[in-house]
Amino acid sequence: MKTAEKILLTSLEMFNEHGEANITCVDIAIELDISPGNLYYHFKGKEVIISALFDMYVQRSSKILVSPESESLSLSEFFHYLLRLLESVRLFRFIYRNPNDLMQKYPAIVRSFKRLINSKEEAFIAILYHFKTIDAITANESQIEALAQLINLMFTQSQNYFLLTGKDIEQDEISFHCLQLLFHVLAPYISISSSEKSAIWLAITEQNI
Repeated sequence: MKTAEKILLTSLEMFNEHGEANITCVDIAIELDISPGNLYYHFKGKEVIISALFDMYVQRSSKILVSPESESLSLSEFFHYLLRLLESVRLFRFIYRNPNDLMQKYPAIVRSFKRLINSKEEAFIAILYHFKTIDAITANESQIEALAQLINLMFTQSQNYFLLTGKDIEQDEISFHCLQLLFHVLAPYISISSSEKSAIWLAITEQNI
């Protein structure tokens, strides 16, 4: 693995564990057992590292956002799609620990951050409308928009909530817990058979979706 890649992966791990604000470039260099000058050769400061990591997160999320074919997407596949997005959030969880503070400190990521959040919401709306057209959910326009916002809210704010309640957000189970909450949010609007709905819930609770 190249030094630049090691720096990014180590930075991501340290930011996730301790919070971006508590880690300096010197801390990262010490962890990697390289000189600060060597780190600076690859990344001219912490802002560049943050921008590179954020680009990695955006690329990963964008690939997921464009992957589902709404015309053939099933509700089971939709929850799997949500899980993949939730796993991306968990992998780059430092970004959502204090997003407003992060954007103020690193203005280079602001536009991309807002564009990504808007893209997620647009994707959720499009998928929910697809389910409405095939009678898989029963919801009007305002309800669909509200549901899309609630889903997006789970992605952007759930981490802080779980931290406040003392949950370990580093564990894989946290993504499935979020998925269970999203199921409960959507369940009143889902109009498929009870057996199909139960099968989706079982797959989520058994972490087999």
